Amino acid sequence: MKQLIIREFEKQDLEEVLESIKQSFSNQFEVEGYDPEIWRKIVNRRFSIPGKVLFIILKLLNKEPIKFFVADADGKPVGTAMVEKHGKIGYIETVMVHPDFRQKGIATDLMKTAIDCLKKRKLNKAILHVLSDNHPAKNLYQKLGFKKFEDTQYLTAHIETLTNPRNISAEVRNFRKSDLDEVYDLIRTSREPERLSVYDFEKTDLKTSLWQQVFRIGTSRKTVAVKDAKIVGYATTVFTSTRLVGRITSIEAYLEMVSEGIEERLIQDGVDYLKTRGSKTVLVTVPLARKRIIERLVSLGFKKSYVMEGMVLESLDSTV
Repeated sequence: MKQLIIREFEKQDLEEVLESIKQSFSNQFEVEGYDPEIWRKIVNRRFSIPGKVLFIILKLLNKEPIKFFVADADGKPVGTAMVEKHGKIGYIETVMVHPDFRQKGIATDLMKTAIDCLKKRKLNKAILHVLSDNHPAKNLYQKLGFKKFEDTQYLTAHIETLTNPRNISAEVRNFRKSDLDEVYDLIRTSREPERLSVYDFEKTDLKTSLWQQVFRIGTSRKTVAVKDAKIVGYATTVFTSTRLVGRITSIEAYLEMVSEGIEERLIQDGVDYLKTRGSKTVLVTVPLARKRIIERLVSLGFKKSYVMEGMVLESLDSTV
């Protein structure tokens, strides 16, 4: 390797980047599925004339939502790192290096570039998630100052093999704009205090940004559980492609309603929705601390797949 540079992703990088991603995340793809067409559609939208115009405007307003960096070794893309802005927080995602180019400091260079990018945006902190057994990556992040703050259990199931939960007397319907205050209060009450603090959760986080509306492939369906005219639960169900698992995330319910199965009712509704879209497999993410709902999901036919560890780098302005 004669020369390594870190630069922004270009459209012509796509196929080589896809091949590297396929090799780097093969274990996760066995669980979650792999559909390169989704990446191709997103890139085509990003580099279309409307996409370019939108990003130019957002950049001028200092609201550019995403940066995708490539490690270029002698003209060949061999690694990536993506940073995404959410409010005052930066998310670092898709950090990978092609197997043939590892142990050369490329991941470190990518991470430092990502962190510098977030610092220039004057963001408060950086968050990333990593497989709990990916010790080389975790060691790198720790050296850069990241600290663990959460564990998330990933559970999967073939939809047709799931057992129906017990009869639960709660209505589930689509989220409405008028629900914003109630859902915000629900999440502030039910979510673990450390998670709320790390994510700097705000009401605007419940809204879908313009760039997400423009570039999103598939559907993201937000639902609420209602009992006695009160919102008592909330969840998000994501369908992207029949080649990928359907996802149910952000499951929240008031603690006093735990015994009434509100979370299970939201999951059942999400599974039913994914069936109508043609999904064969569903993935549910639950904080590892919520052992009761994890045990209940296992009894319904879900299997524990892996644990993702959340890590945070605080006070970006003081990092080197």
